[in-house]
Amino acid sequence: MIWTVALAGLSVVAGQLPVDQGYGACLRAPDPSTCVAEVAMARDQHGSVDLTDRIAAGAVEAAVEVAPRRYRDAVELAAKVSRGERPALSPSQAQAVLDVFGEVEFYDSGLPGDARADWLWPIALSGPIPSLERRQSLIATAWRIGRDEDVRRLISEAPLERNWTPDQRASFASQLALSGYADAADAWLAAGGDKARNYDVSGIRRRISRARLLAGYDPRAAADLVDGIVADDEVSLWFDDEVTALAAAGASGEARRASDVLLARGRDPERDIEARTDDLAAASMLLAVAGDQDAALAAAREGALLTPLTVTNRTSYRQDVSTTPPAVVAEMANGFGTEPVQQLYRLGATEEALSNGYLAGRDRYRLELRAGRRPDPRWLTDHRIDFQLKLLVPELLERRAVADARALLDHLLADPAVLDAAGTEELMMLAAIAGDGERLDAIFARAVRALDQRAEDASSWEAIRLVIGRRAADAVLTSPLA
Repeated sequence: MIWTVALAGLSVVAGQLPVDQGYGACLRAPDPSTCVAEVAMARDQHGSVDLTDRIAAGAVEAAVEVAPRRYRDAVELAAKVSRGERPALSPSQAQAVLDVFGEVEFYDSGLPGDARADWLWPIALSGPIPSLERRQSLIATAWRIGRDEDVRRLISEAPLERNWTPDQRASFASQLALSGYADAADAWLAAGGDKARNYDVSGIRRRISRARLLAGYDPRAAADLVDGIVADDEVSLWFDDEVTALAAAGASGEARRASDVLLARGRDPERDIEARTDDLAAASMLLAVAGDQDAALAAAREGALLTPLTVTNRTSYRQDVSTTPPAVVAEMANGFGTEPVQQLYRLGATEEALSNGYLAGRDRYRLELRAGRRPDPRWLTDHRIDFQLKLLVPELLERRAVADARALLDHLLADPAVLDAAGTEELMMLAAIAGDGERLDAIFARAVRALDQRAEDASSWEAIRLVIGRRAADAVLTSPLA
């Protein structure tokens, strides 16, 4: 197999290789990732690699070179940590590194949610935190990666009584609500945050209501949340979270009230077709919360009838889709307009959803994964497989779905056409989740060799992205998947 051939070419020699020997020569270096990053930065004549990518790749000297003067020390330390080093740090330095990581592109780099950053937290929290903005940044990062004890501590120690501006208080309250701390968020709003001029205070209150319902039924919070839902002319970006909150609280009456409004909107022929489709799907979700399965199915069916036109309208400006299979058209629309069909699937009308034709393989895969069942990798096609994987791989990582990651990787590597279209970063992460270091090495080696076939002005950025993906995958491979 290609993976055996790729691995056979790997050997280690003493010392790092000169950058003028090309990327492929780095595979014989003691640290291929660092070597690839050095070659990439030496060839980056036009500054195509931005600061956050340099940090995430662990390109220390290159990151420092373009960092603002006042942040150079923090940037240097952050790049070293990204590279896997553990420099001696004071609490303020550890805080600064975590703050820098908050600005590094989170999805692509894996930072600061992997093992490279774990050791920073006890150090960072052992000293005073100099500003409310720094505290908020640490809360946001800790919440995002599930460090719940650290979030609680950072919130409980926040100095409410100091002379903060209304905007500072509102921003802090918003983060507390997002993190699930309704009472604390309320306190920061009541202490002056509700007078903020540059923040959507009503939106923050909606977040607070959502957080409160996740802890149990609260009639005021349920009413406020539903008021916010029906006041929006379009379904909120947070709608799934709001449905979850209403369901967690058992707010069936309030869910029914919201569903009535959304059903009426979805049936209004004067409204935009995509908005109507989303409204009907949302109404179905709310009716399910209200416990009315038959009405939920009926609303999803109404929306599914609109799906073909909605999806076609969204994609037809790109190309003629008249002869394109519906599922591929749905992939082209990135799932927009297909929510009613997905809702049919969630409600158990599996065959009905599939016969609609617009249930994209990616969406079906995610539905099964989220339901705790085993998705079939064969549902995925080679159409935009790179984009599909960008959506799927983070979920597999979050769920520590080792068997699913291995099955998906086997499927991808068995088809050369799919393999060529897939993103290398996602393939490496799948191998890491599956615990397969051998295939991770082979995927990386294949991509490194391909860099030498690219023009220099294109290869630098691609090489750095490859290193970022490799470092994130290594961190997963070497950490316990618990």
